[in-house]
Amino acid sequence: MDDLTNGEANSGVSGLGVAAVARRLGVAPSTLRTWDRQYGVGPTGGGPGRYHRYSPADLARLETMQQMISAGAPPAEAARAALDAPRGPDPEPESHSAADSPSALDASAAEHGTSQATRIESLADAAMALDELVMTKIVESALRHEGVAPAWEQVMAPVLVDIGRKHAATGQYVEVEHLLSAVVSRCLVGVTPPQEIFLAGQVRSPVVLACAPDEEHTLPILVLAAALAETGAARLMLGARVPASALEAAIDRTGAHTVFVWSQTSETGEPSWLTDLLARRPAPQVVVGGPGWDRDRLPPEVNFVPSMAAALQALRATAPH
Repeated sequence: MDDLTNGEANSGVSGLGVAAVARRLGVAPSTLRTWDRQYGVGPTGGGPGRYHRYSPADLARLETMQQMISAGAPPAEAARAALDAPRGPDPEPESHSAADSPSALDASAAEHGTSQATRIESLADAAMALDELVMTKIVESALRHEGVAPAWEQVMAPVLVDIGRKHAATGQYVEVEHLLSAVVSRCLVGVTPPQEIFLAGQVRSPVVLACAPDEEHTLPILVLAAALAETGAARLMLGARVPASALEAAIDRTGAHTVFVWSQTSETGEPSWLTDLLARRPAPQVVVGGPGWDRDRLPPEVNFVPSMAAALQALRATAPH
């Protein structure tokens, strides 16, 4: 709604809408409204009805406030300093449509050297505000600028882990975790183009990625599929709750050389069925990951990887291009 109300529909009014400023600063629109309501650091420009717009001077004050908060100042103190700062002449306003575009967001992030800590904080704020648009922009930007594996390990995973801890401590925020997981999943699918495994009668022996039977947590294999796609490696992602018989059929039909299986919970980590995969001829390499596996009962031929980085390294080492 903010994009429509404060964006192109009012493009004749000077200044930026709340959605554009939120994306520029990497915070949730609700954060800007809180700063305006509680501290008086808000838009001063004109606009129809209640939709006031941020002038360049307003944006400069917000940037000052954000920098001070990042340095450890309380928000009230940072707001006072931002409001007391000398106001210089407003620079020429830039086109709102240009400032509101994803490419402008990326350029701004690169120009200002957006740190991983800032990305994490911004993504966490947007997630807690249930701001799907801002979450999507932050995740897409991280994937473009950092690559799949670094973006996952340094931005997305820390926020998901922190939300999981909040849920464990309070029993709340299930909706936050579900929405952020959905946003991350869509973004990962968007950077994972489909592949031709069967080419002119020849089969590109792929890495097959699957969740253990009854396992529903697919984010880790989505990350691996996207990261393998960056290298051009052949991969086939089967998704959640893959029965052992279906995984065996996929191996036989594609001639898969390597299989990766994820287990998130102890209910899905019983490993005895993996011996049937190892008994196939030729036997694929079997790599497993996730906290659910009963590691003491894993067959010795199975390679357990303790982290996403280790999983990616193991799979890249086996994947033909």
